Amino acid sequence: QQAGRNFNRIATEGSCSKASDRYRSRFFKETQNMSVSILSKTRVGGPNGGYYHRVKHASSSTKTDMIFGLYLPLKKAPNTPALYWLSGLTCDDTNFGNKAGSRAFNAAEKEGIAIVVPDTSPRSDDNNDVPNVDSYDLGIGAGFYINATEAPYNTHYHMYQYITEELPQLVEKEFDLGQKKSICGHSMGGHGALTIAFKNPTAWESVSGIAPICNPTNCPWGEKAFTAYLGSVEAGKAHDATCLLTEKTKYDDILIDQGDADNFLKEQLKPEALQAAADKCGQKVTINMREGFDHSYHFIAAFIEDHVEFHGKRLRAA
Repeated sequence: QQAGRNFNRIATEGSCSKASDRYRSRFFKETQNMSVSILSKTRVGGPNGGYYHRVKHASSSTKTDMIFGLYLPLKKAPNTPALYWLSGLTCDDTNFGNKAGSRAFNAAEKEGIAIVVPDTSPRSDDNNDVPNVDSYDLGIGAGFYINATEAPYNTHYHMYQYITEELPQLVEKEFDLGQKKSICGHSMGGHGALTIAFKNPTAWESVSGIAPICNPTNCPWGEKAFTAYLGSVEAGKAHDATCLLTEKTKYDDILIDQGDADNFLKEQLKPEALQAAADKCGQKVTINMREGFDHSYHFIAAFIEDHVEFHGKRLRAA
């Protein structure tokens, strides 16, 4: 109901083409009885692009309202596959769309896939005061894609459950997406993508990362997060890509792009640890070291099309 009302308000956005009018008409019919609220809907991705939505819903995993981004291709068909993008520290659902989205959405349109962009943590709302600290690498904006077991975080910080269970079920039901999906992310989000894919291989067709945290039990960011959320660094090994990669996975390749001018490379990201684990178990990992690139969204934007194409190929083949 709410989605339908919101749609009336935003229906004037985007192209006035006949294709756009048909899309709006179909979308209105599809959203009248949704359990989500469409906060905005914007035409993106070039003259033949689809629409990017910001979607709000009540989450059973985090016990808060959550907002996620969703790109739906203009040529969307029933059971369209999806690429999930997990963002890094300090980000919310908007960073990717605003800073790298135009290239990503254009590539997604060509590949015929949707892109789902969740938030990085729960956030306080009218009914919940989510625990936070005055630190960019813990608390709000830094959920680390795990289920916290330690107070005060254990009530709301259940991002692993949200990404692996609740959100896919929601978008598949409400937006008629298919069950075929892949996962990718940057920095903390790259850590989340790798570990979620490794722990749930039957759920994902492919995985990649851009400057991912590859060995979080052996870096300051991960040590801090695992101690606060899980009680110990040792408990974090269950969410460490390097520790999890003990045998060859189902994935034919794992694509990683890393800038060699990234100031977090040596202390925090440690792709060499993941490469060593992959070599030991015979898993193919393609790590592209990109000369002169840092940790910013400029780096993500430069190579995001490669990642969308990487996943699109494997989603089509699945």
